[in-house]
Amino acid sequence: MKIKYFEYITVYLSVFLVCVFVGIIGRMMLLEKGADEYTAGVFFWISTGFGILMFAILSLFLNDLAERLLNRFLKAKKNESPENRIPSEDLEKMEEEGQDILIKPELSENKKSARDIQQIREEQQNMIKNQKQARIDIAIRYTQQEFAMYTSDDDLKQLGKNIIIYAEEIDFENIKPVKVKDLSNLDLYHFGWNIWNCFKVSRQDRAVQFLKLTFAEALKDVEQNSIKTHLKDDEQKGLIKIMEDFTDF
Repeated sequence: MKIKYFEYITVYLSVFLVCVFVGIIGRMMLLEKGADEYTAGVFFWISTGFGILMFAILSLFLNDLAERLLNRFLKAKKNESPENRIPSEDLEKMEEEGQDILIKPELSENKKSARDIQQIREEQQNMIKNQKQARIDIAIRYTQQEFAMYTSDDDLKQLGKNIIIYAEEIDFENIKPVKVKDLSNLDLYHFGWNIWNCFKVSRQDRAVQFLKLTFAEALKDVEQNSIKTHLKDDEQKGLIKIMEDFTDF
């Protein structure tokens, strides 16, 4: 299709340039004979437009004529085809005999098509599952790096489990609190926003609830609405910074 459009552009551009060239020649001749600039300019535009209009009319007429001749030629060929020379009774008999033969391949094709669709569906589901697991692995590696100095080994493992619960959208009743030291509320807010940004499986309200339950002791005096409004405050302050991109993990 792109080649055909290019051919059209080439043809019409060539016609336009020829018409412009003819218009310029006519304008120059009028100026040489003493005509004023306005008259010469009017003649230039009229001759150019007339040339383009004539080409368009001829093009439409010739295309229509060629299409009619081609249709008439194809119709004559169809009337002479071997199938049309077969008596109608014999043709009906052949169609009846071949019907049973065609049914089985048709059913086979339908079954194959159904298998192909199911295979595509399974591949898509596996791809989504693998992508989700990759995100979980990234989030856990990031969490281990950020919290290794500020919590115990057991709490660090529990934090990883809590992240899996959040990512898999499991009920939060299975979340267990984690104790941290030397981290401010701002650090925890940034961590909550980063986990939400890594998965984006839900609205930030769920991420805030995850944060409140996971760091229950540190955030016991802070309301969820307050946490939500301060998740991204002072992005580059604190020990835990806002992470827009996790490609390095």
